Amino acid sequence: MSLPVLITGATSGLGLETAKVLAAEGVPLILGCRDKSRADAAVQQIRERAPGAQIELLELELASLESVGAAVDELHRREQPRLGAIVCNAGLQIVDSVRTSRDGHELTFAVNHLGHFALVTGCADLLEPGSRVVVVSSDVHQGPRKSMGFPAPQWRDPRDLAAVEGRDRSGRDGRISYATSKLANVYFAYELARRWRDRGITVTAFDPGLMPQTGLSRGYPAPARIGFRLLAPVLIRVMPIARTVTRSAADLAWLVTAPELADTTGKYFTGAAQVPSAPESYDEGRAAELWQVSTELVQAARRVPPVERR
Repeated sequence: MSLPVLITGATSGLGLETAKVLAAEGVPLILGCRDKSRADAAVQQIRERAPGAQIELLELELASLESVGAAVDELHRREQPRLGAIVCNAGLQIVDSVRTSRDGHELTFAVNHLGHFALVTGCADLLEPGSRVVVVSSDVHQGPRKSMGFPAPQWRDPRDLAAVEGRDRSGRDGRISYATSKLANVYFAYELARRWRDRGITVTAFDPGLMPQTGLSRGYPAPARIGFRLLAPVLIRVMPIARTVTRSAADLAWLVTAPELADTTGKYFTGAAQVPSAPESYDEGRAAELWQVSTELVQAARRVPPVERR
């Protein structure tokens, strides 16, 4: 792949490890990052593995639609603006309070879904036939039967998912919001695949599994974080859904570059295995409504007319 791959959340965890794999394969990278010092450290780590890696940094704060819009504009100003793929990897889980994005939306929904929606749709004209979009979701969207007890998502009107009113401040509510945002990721991937099928752009959703080595549990109380970190090696050995970051990064990079997946779109993968997503994730009415509401929220934040870039 000669065109660059844009990766969000590339300064740590799965995003950074995936960037290392792709760089070692000679794939040019654009790292979407919100912290310059962490981005510089990530570049150094990547180049330790791939000294000749082609890497660009893109300032990107997914919690701000203004920042996402500025990033999209910056991508269009590049001398050669085309992209080979976008990996929607960044995500967060909040369990200690209700937090609000810069645009006034519930922060989990804003970062895990809405910011990525604005980024990908804003870059629609930079993606050509053969390009790929991979949306990192999670099997927590399938509920306890697939997520080892993690609470199930609770879908409702996307406007309510974006709102902060009426929410409690419990850890369970935060976990439900996270699971629901991961269901939104699947809806987005499937709807995008339907809309872009005739353009020859493939879209897949990806479940990396439980990765206890990453920082996703950083919002948990200190004892839980410490216990999770200490137990990581055991969890990876004994839990079917647990994986090392290295393994999941290799699978994610494969989804981005594998020639055998050139025609695979609108599918869900756990690791390298194509599997069914939750039954409710195939609700096309919900997916279309999520797309419409997301479009309205992005347009309201950027104060732009309702025209999708093509």
